[in-house]
Amino acid sequence: ALRLRPTRRAQMQADPTFVKEIDAKAASGDEACKAASVCLQAMRSVICSSLASPSPAAYFAATVAALAKQGEQKGGSSSTASALLLVLRKAIPAVSASAVCARLNDLAVSIAGVIRNPDDEGLVRQALGCLMASTDAVYSAGGRPNRKVLKPVFAFLGDARVPVRHQAELTATLIVKKAAAAGDEQTLEFATQHLVQMIGAGRSAKNDPDDIPARHALTLVRAAGPVLPLVNLTALCEALLRLPGDLGQHPVCIEAFEWLADLFSKALEEVEDQPAQATHAELAVKLLPGMLSVPVTMLNVKYVVAYAKAVASVVAVLCSERTLPQLPREVSGQKLAAAKKILGLFAERDPTVLRGTREASVLAFSAAGAGGDLVMLDELLEVCKPLLGYESKGAWMHVLPVVTSVFNGLEAIRSSRIGLAEVATWTDARFAKAKGLLEQLVLARDKAHGGELNVFGEQLTDCLGAAVACLGPERVLSVAELRILETPFSEQKYEQLSRSWLLLVLRSSCRRAPLAFFASRFLPIATALKGKATEAERASQGIVAKKYQTLLEHVWALLPGFCDEPLDLNAALLAEGGKLAKQLVSVLQNEPMLRDHVWAAFTKACDCTREPPSPLSQSLQESNRSCLQTLSGRVLPEMFNTYLKLHTELEGQDASRVGHSRRMALTAVQSYVRIADSTFVGGLFKKLVARLLKATSGEPSAEQGQAQPLAELSSTIVPHLASEFLELALKVFAPMLSSAAAVTEEDKSVANVLQKTAYRAVLGVIEHPAAAASGDGAENSRILGLWNTLKDSRQTCSPTALKARLAALEAMLKLTEKHLSPRFREPSVRQEYLQVLTAVMPEILFHLRDQSTAVRDAARECLHVAATTAIHQELQAEIVTLISAGLAGLTRHSKASAVDALSRLMYEHSSKMSEQLQDRLIGVVLILLGDSDAQVWRAVLKFSKVVVYVVPKMRLTKLLPQLMAMFESRHVATAKMLIRNIVERLVKVVPTEELVAAFPSDHAPLLHYVQRQLSRQQRPKSTREKKDDKEDDGEDKEDVEMGDEDDAAPKESWEAFQGDVEDGESKGEAKPAGRKRGRTAEPPTSAVMAHDAVQALLDAWEAESDGSDDEGMGGGGRKSRGKRKRDRDEATTTLIHENADVPLDFMSADAAHSVLTTRAAPSKRRRGAEVGPAGASSRTEALRRSGLRFAEDGRLVVAEEDDKATKEEGEKKAGFTVGTDTKKTPVKALSKLAAMRKQRAEAKAKARAERRGAHTIKGLDAFKPGKKGASGDVTRKGVNLEPYAYVKLNPKVAKEKFRDKATASFAKVVQGAKKGVLKGTKAKQRDAKLKKAKEARDKRRKAANKAGSQARGDELGCSQPQRCCSSSVCGGHMLRCTAEYAHVVRPQSLLAVQSSHNRLPCCGPAAPLRRRCLSEGG
Repeated sequence: ALRLRPTRRAQMQADPTFVKEIDAKAASGDEACKAASVCLQAMRSVICSSLASPSPAAYFAATVAALAKQGEQKGGSSSTASALLLVLRKAIPAVSASAVCARLNDLAVSIAGVIRNPDDEGLVRQALGCLMASTDAVYSAGGRPNRKVLKPVFAFLGDARVPVRHQAELTATLIVKKAAAAGDEQTLEFATQHLVQMIGAGRSAKNDPDDIPARHALTLVRAAGPVLPLVNLTALCEALLRLPGDLGQHPVCIEAFEWLADLFSKALEEVEDQPAQATHAELAVKLLPGMLSVPVTMLNVKYVVAYAKAVASVVAVLCSERTLPQLPREVSGQKLAAAKKILGLFAERDPTVLRGTREASVLAFSAAGAGGDLVMLDELLEVCKPLLGYESKGAWMHVLPVVTSVFNGLEAIRSSRIGLAEVATWTDARFAKAKGLLEQLVLARDKAHGGELNVFGEQLTDCLGAAVACLGPERVLSVAELRILETPFSEQKYEQLSRSWLLLVLRSSCRRAPLAFFASRFLPIATALKGKATEAERASQGIVAKKYQTLLEHVWALLPGFCDEPLDLNAALLAEGGKLAKQLVSVLQNEPMLRDHVWAAFTKACDCTREPPSPLSQSLQESNRSCLQTLSGRVLPEMFNTYLKLHTELEGQDASRVGHSRRMALTAVQSYVRIADSTFVGGLFKKLVARLLKATSGEPSAEQGQAQPLAELSSTIVPHLASEFLELALKVFAPMLSSAAAVTEEDKSVANVLQKTAYRAVLGVIEHPAAAASGDGAENSRILGLWNTLKDSRQTCSPTALKARLAALEAMLKLTEKHLSPRFREPSVRQEYLQVLTAVMPEILFHLRDQSTAVRDAARECLHVAATTAIHQELQAEIVTLISAGLAGLTRHSKASAVDALSRLMYEHSSKMSEQLQDRLIGVVLILLGDSDAQVWRAVLKFSKVVVYVVPKMRLTKLLPQLMAMFESRHVATAKMLIRNIVERLVKVVPTEELVAAFPSDHAPLLHYVQRQLSRQQRPKSTREKKDDKEDDGEDKEDVEMGDEDDAAPKESWEAFQGDVEDGESKGEAKPAGRKRGRTAEPPTSAVMAHDAVQALLDAWEAESDGSDDEGMGGGGRKSRGKRKRDRDEATTTLIHENADVPLDFMSADAAHSVLTTRAAPSKRRRGAEVGPAGASSRTEALRRSGLRFAEDGRLVVAEEDDKATKEEGEKKAGFTVGTDTKKTPVKALSKLAAMRKQRAEAKAKARAERRGAHTIKGLDAFKPGKKGASGDVTRKGVNLEPYAYVKLNPKVAKEKFRDKATASFAKVVQGAKKGVLKGTKAKQRDAKLKKAKEARDKRRKAANKAGSQARGDELGCSQPQRCCSSSVCGGHMLRCTAEYAHVVRPQSLLAVQSSHNRLPCCGPAAPLRRRCLSEGG
């Protein structure tokens, strides 16, 4: 024994690695490993006693033998068996696969003996894990597992214990996948038979209706089904299709149909995998008859939707292009029957069924179009007709997209599979079959009213547009005739009767149509509309003329659609001596309102010719190119002249409209230049630059004032010039880069535009294919010359040209990288490139924080290109040094820009930077965490986030003290989410002990919170809520993207990384606590009232009063409970701030300042600041100056004579107060507070009433002048905003019945408006005419009355006939007048004349006589 001891110790030291790991875990206290260690000790003794080497194979053989003996024993210890299985599980990967394959039979027998009594859940799971590992090893050795291995695994697939079942499913899935990869038909047949038996087993005998074998089998089928051979997969799918007959519409049947739909949908995506497509197509042929025989009822809506999608996916696979030629004849009928069965579900009214049926139908019919199944689509044109009947109107919103997919499928076949010579015949054949369906669509659109169009109007428009694209506009117009000229505007249903809605449909859907049809059909309509508009203007019918002009624009808007892949571009433009082309040029020159449509038409025609998007347009490419080149000699010069004219006409108009028109014109010119002959384009360029030089020379010429449009045209042509014209372009535009500094202020704007255009021209030269081609030394010298040109113009670059300049710099950097990268090893080239970087890097850094977003983006792209080139050429230290130079800048702008650049450099290229360089860079930048400027500190904080994500985990520990300096800044509250992201990353990668030791104690709660959140994420998902699952999944995804889970995972882009920071900051930062809703309508009454402490105090009082009211009423509404809860959360403690020198006086005016509902922030009052209105330096001094003092015991002492004086003064003021002091006695503090509270409540009530009413006017009262009779706006002290006013709209009064109420709310704003404003020209003219007629009529009546009264007065002898009814002088004459007119009324009705006023009474029987006397002048 003494001789064997050293040998045994040596053998123990030579134990395999897995044995040592188990012993180590046992020593650390692992109970399972302790039992395994005991078993290993026994095995080690046996191995040592037999003088064998302690190899993994020896331990493996010993473990198998021990398990076999354990299985033979009755009532053996389960702990021993579990320990042996643990050792076996560790030993299988350590031994060779051939050894496992040789002992597989013994292994399976021993494991089967151990799990003969499957009550121990852990034991069964370990046994299944061993079987999985052994099976993997057997397949790796080229062997095959026998049934002794398979039976235990598949026997536990239906186990009631979830962990056991999951382990069995995992093991069975591995076995099936390995068997499919190895071609093990025997194992696959066994698995298939077992799964088919489970699927057909029906319901379980247990009480749980959902615990059925078919569900467990489906889980395995879902995991391993896609890799199964066709024979096995067919057997499983057929068994699944028999489930509805056994279980009905059980959820398991829904899962089965969903899996089938997913299986065949993925087959559609595998376009390049031909064997897989053939397999799925053969499977679909076998399954489709069985799927058609499955009964469908509406007992379970989800079941119906899943069935429809499964059938549609099968049909879609059978419609693929590679499948169609190999299908049997009867499959076509089966596909059509399946389509009819799916479309029959539109008879239902359940929205879920309709939505699912729509999705299924669109999937199948779109696949038919992509696969070229013309037979099925032709039949569908007839099948879809009943769906557009009146009885199916409720489902039109879902039916119309299905019809649209049919037309889109036909259009796909027409554009990709039909030749040019057969297009017309093919389209006529389709139109004959689709005519009835098209008529129904047109009828539906004609009869649809506004409410129906809100429901399915968009779908109907899309469907009609798809019909136009498929059948062509000429055939659609034969069914839906356009009657915009015949229908008068007075018709109530003008849109339906004239079918003007067709213009919008044609505008958005017309393509691959004959251009000659536009010339023959729509140009005459346009001419007639123009004539009618002219006639209406002559007849002073402005509204009618405007309507005709609108229709005219809509007609011309169809032209771009007809030029989109036209079928007869050559014949249409050159017919009748180029009549159509001449007319288009004429419109460009003379019709400003129609130019944009012609520009767009030329652009589309040229683009489709240069890059044909479809096989149909590819066949027409050469003829179209020849046609456009033939017309270029006439069209391009006219385009140039039109652009010059356009620039003159649009001066002073709306900037957005001007910019849009110019962009469309330049785009059309650029598209046409690409098609035209390069020699001809070069000649035009020479003429343009000659005119440009004349315009910029300063000498009087015809080109003066046209420098800007000439420069824009020239720069547009530069990228498409021949290589021999590039030198000329540089000579012309290079001087313009630095010309802005030598002009006067009057010409500054023109010079800035020319400079921006010159930069674009230089960009075009740099990006020219000739410049991108590799050249010799002369080419390199030209590149350096361009660098010198750009460098010299840096100081004179205007702000408007910054974006163009940076784009040119970026292109120049890319060109330099391409040309000079092969020669970077040469010292001279390397030195020259460093000089370039030295010159350009400060400018790039300066614009990283420019005000313009476009300039910032351009600067970032320049930095990315420069840094990438430098890093790839082993210039890491140099580029870091150049960027770090910005850290020494004197401005915060330069520091922040440099840090931003270093952040991106560190993020994108840290893997190519040495550790020494990284450490030096990080150490320098992190020093700025102590910078007092918020902009610099935040930039460094973003750099810190980059550091914690890209620096290896082991090196982060050394950086913790520097990173923790971020908490010492006073700007911490402005970047809470950014700091939290950094802390979360540190918690994940840094050991907890080291992080806790380095973390500031004041911010320890943040660390504890993040640790709790991360530990919560590590819990099993079954123990978390669904909401938490989603959040955790999103965070896990972010970690994977950043490389936390796997270092090999792809890193997200810099833009996404920065976007996460900005989004998190904007979403997560705590917003300042806002006031209660509606308080903005309450004007502040005083400084005390406006204080936050007073507002919080009043909120607390109101909460108490509201709560007591609610409790008294017994309601206890949700709103009040939520308010009290929010108040408890926001202010859990009421604090009283009291000075040590002066006791708190609750009677003072500032008492509310000392009663706080939240903890106050540290005082920021400067020393020596005044307190109170008396200008005292402290509260004690303020009280003394007010005549108050505190006794030793803290009581407030007030002099009695002050009270007497006040009382006497009040008594004296009872009489006259002229010349005396009438200042009111100050109100006591509590009374004042009560008054303020009352005023505040009234303001809130007023605001609440306004909100309940109509629209609310905001801002008028806030800026209303205080003096009576004053007008205008007043800016009050302490208000930083300029006067404003707006209307807060109330959606509750948007209905028609509230029209008067809503209109009345604007009376406060719209005052004294002219009544004629709401009337048109015609109504104004009519009102003026009526007014003039009334004035003439009144004038004639007054003249006649005056003459008649004069005659009657003379006849009666009255000297003053016009005053006899009102003057006391002519009383006698009044009586005589009354006697003369006595025959008019009855004598008994006449009343006596009043003696005091001598006039007839205003009421009674004599009133008509008085009115007659007054009207006729007495």
